[in-house]
Amino acid sequence: MKRMILFLWVAVFALCSTAFGEEPKAKLLLGYPWSTWGEISETMVGHTEKGFKLDGYAEQGIDWFKLGNTDLTFNTFLGIRGTVSDRASDFWNNKVGPWVGFKFKQTLNIGEGHWGEIDFGARWEYYRYFRTGPVLGSNNDNRAVLFLQWNLGGDWKRNE
Repeated sequence: MKRMILFLWVAVFALCSTAFGEEPKAKLLLGYPWSTWGEISETMVGHTEKGFKLDGYAEQGIDWFKLGNTDLTFNTFLGIRGTVSDRASDFWNNKVGPWVGFKFKQTLNIGEGHWGEIDFGARWEYYRYFRTGPVLGSNNDNRAVLFLQWNLGGDWKRNE
């Protein structure tokens, strides 16, 4: 079942990017936003999660339409997240899995030189844990998540 859902989402993304010519694509879909984040870290002092960790996420979405006369954009997305550490006992830091979901995105106007967006939606996550510790075995995780997410940034110097 999980593989079928993943296959269907990949098929939808592939069809949307190839089935429409350049003219209809511009009229039917607003955009194909992507994003990624990652971090490599080394915790040297502390009681838990000592050592090396690589954590990252990549997402490809489709902006379908705006709601009425608002700037609220409906988006569907497919992502993948992975975390790897050098400690097998930290099972939560040794996982990989897909994310599939939808969200409503609102761009925030917070002044020149600054940017912001607030998103709310739902996603399905599946994690395959590897290098698991002796206590938990190889428990994988399947979950549905409701979320409210914000991204803000800017440059204080640009306000002068």
